[in-house]
Amino acid sequence: MADVRTAIRDRIPVDRERRDRLYEFLSRRRMMIGMTVLPVALLFVLILAFPILWAIFASFHDIHAFDPEWTWVGLENYAEYLLHDALFRETLWLSVTFAAASVAIHVVVGTAVALLLTKAFPFKKFVSAVLFLPFLIPTAILGFGVGYMMNSTFGIVNWLLVDLGILSSTRGWFGNPDTALYVVAVVNSWKFYALVTIMVYARLQSIPDAHYETAKMMGANAWERFRDVTLPNLKGVLFLVVLLDSIWMFFKFDIIWILTQEGPAGSTRISVVYAYEIAFQRTALGDAAAISVILFTIVAAGALVYFYVLEPEEEVRAE
Repeated sequence: MADVRTAIRDRIPVDRERRDRLYEFLSRRRMMIGMTVLPVALLFVLILAFPILWAIFASFHDIHAFDPEWTWVGLENYAEYLLHDALFRETLWLSVTFAAASVAIHVVVGTAVALLLTKAFPFKKFVSAVLFLPFLIPTAILGFGVGYMMNSTFGIVNWLLVDLGILSSTRGWFGNPDTALYVVAVVNSWKFYALVTIMVYARLQSIPDAHYETAKMMGANAWERFRDVTLPNLKGVLFLVVLLDSIWMFFKFDIIWILTQEGPAGSTRISVVYAYEIAFQRTALGDAAAISVILFTIVAAGALVYFYVLEPEEEVRAE
C-alpha cells in the first residue's frame, strides 16, 4: 500500500508538468488562431465560398441535369440573358419593385411598432407577443394560411371587407396581374417587419432620456422630438436595415412561390423565380448559374454604391 502511495506522489509532478506543457502549447498565438479562426474559415469555404465559385465556373458551361457532359460556352450564357432575353430584364424590374415595396413597408411599419413598444400601455406583453407572432410562424405555413384566408370564394378576409362595406364584392387578391406583386409584398412584410422592429427597438433603448427631457424643456412637441432626437439617432441602424433588407427581399423566393408561383401572367416572376424555373423545369443548370452570378454581381455593385454614396458608417457612432 505504501508503494502505491509513493508511486502516486512521484507521478503527480509528472502529470502537472505535462499539463503545463500542453497549456503552454495551446496558448501559443498560432495555435489560438488555428483553433478559433480555422474552423470558421472552413465553414465559410464549404457553405459560402465553394458554392459561389462553383456557380461562377458552371455559368461558363452548357449543363443539363440529365447529361453528365459539361460543354464550355464561355460568355454565351451571359450574353443571352443580358443582351437578348427581354423576359430576364422584365424579371429584374419586378425584383427591384418587390424589394423596394417590401423594404418601404418594413421600415415604416417596423419603426412604428418599435416606437409603440417603447411606450407603457395596458397588456403590453400580450400585444408584443401578438405583433411578433407572424415572424415565428414558418413561411410555408403562413403562406398557405394566407392563401386560404384571402381566397376569393371562401376567404375570411374578403367576407370581412364585404360585411364592413369596404368592398362591394369579393376580390381575387392574387389573381390580378396589376396588383398581385404588391399584395405579396404586403403579406411578406406582415411576416418580416419584426426584424426591423427588433433592430430599431434595440437602438431606441440606447437613446438617453435626457435628450427628450431637454427637447421638452425647449418646447418641442412630439413630432419635433421625433424629428430632432429620435430620427437622427436611428439613422445608423436604418441605413443598415435598408441595405440588409434590400438584399434579402431582392432574393426572396419562398413566399412568392407559395402564394403565386410566377402568376398571374408572370406578374410575380422575379429573377430568382425565373432562375428556379430555368434550373428545375428546363433543367438548364448552366443558364441558371449565369443568372445567379448576374444577380449576385448586381447586388454586390449596389451595396458598394450604397456605401460609397451614402456613407452609412458616418452615421454610426458609439455612445
